Amino acid sequence: MIKMHREKSNRMLIHEAGLRRLVPSHHQYPLIEQEYGKMKYGYKGEEALDYYLTFLPHENYHILHGLRIKDPKGRYFQIDTLLITSTHCLIIDCKYVSGKLEFDEVGCQLIRHKADGEMERMADPLSQVARHRYQLSLWLEHHGFPSLPIASLVALTHSKSHLLKTSPSLMKKVTFLTNLPNRINEINALHSSAVLNKKDFNKLTKTLIKKHTPDSFNFLQNYNIKQEELIKGVICKNCGFNMMKKKRKYWTCKRCNSQSLSAHLYALEDYKLLISTTIQNKELRDFLLISSASEAYNILVSLSLPSIGDKKGRIYSLEHFRISFSP
Repeated sequence: MIKMHREKSNRMLIHEAGLRRLVPSHHQYPLIEQEYGKMKYGYKGEEALDYYLTFLPHENYHILHGLRIKDPKGRYFQIDTLLITSTHCLIIDCKYVSGKLEFDEVGCQLIRHKADGEMERMADPLSQVARHRYQLSLWLEHHGFPSLPIASLVALTHSKSHLLKTSPSLMKKVTFLTNLPNRINEINALHSSAVLNKKDFNKLTKTLIKKHTPDSFNFLQNYNIKQEELIKGVICKNCGFNMMKKKRKYWTCKRCNSQSLSAHLYALEDYKLLISTTIQNKELRDFLLISSASEAYNILVSLSLPSIGDKKGRIYSLEHFRISFSP
């Protein structure tokens, strides 16, 4: 049973918004595009995992995707997919990497052998999942849960990945996506004794979800970008033009004449992701390029946002404002 559904990370959404709100000629655009590309492929690999998890007996599992929690020493760690049962936990780390791959267990690195003979050395996912097992065990102890066995797997999710220098010991830690259900069943067979009763089983899942903390990322600060460099206005989802204007209840694109009832909400989401989780009437008018204070007020009131202050000084909170994005 899926208890935390897979979603794009906050950092990924921020980079998407950044690419929308910067001109391609901006000097930081290539770097932002590169970082976003890494996140996009990682997310694609995680999504590929979901189909194979449908072969599991879901009534015996709680599945949490993208869980990010803090261990007792204040160190955050994020797990691609966590399976919880009454007998054990299983951490699954997805690697969407194509080509000929070699796990150097001595040097603790993942090596991709390129067609031109060069080798690309990457961070070792085996070391990462071992670290996550340790941190999760500390978290369980800190929150008073029984010592639940924690297993881990690195799942190669790209259809064109090929492993070099395999060994029986390595293949206990790494699996191709198509073999994932079999490996999970083998791990299940090693853990037959229940450690958690039903009450603790449900409590563990609820506590993990409660402690989940989305990643924070200050876009402007990290890329040394000034707020004035961001593209303002309500962007047309049809053609990408940023000069949609409100005509009665619809936002209308001046370039392609597309109409939308909610295009301004995506602009507001961009503001939240890139600039601030609070906004005032004048800031909304400035970012959406609207001149009417009453129109801006109507937009803010219609969203039932928490606010403090009154009249011109009222500040609205966007902290819990969220619209659905397509993956």
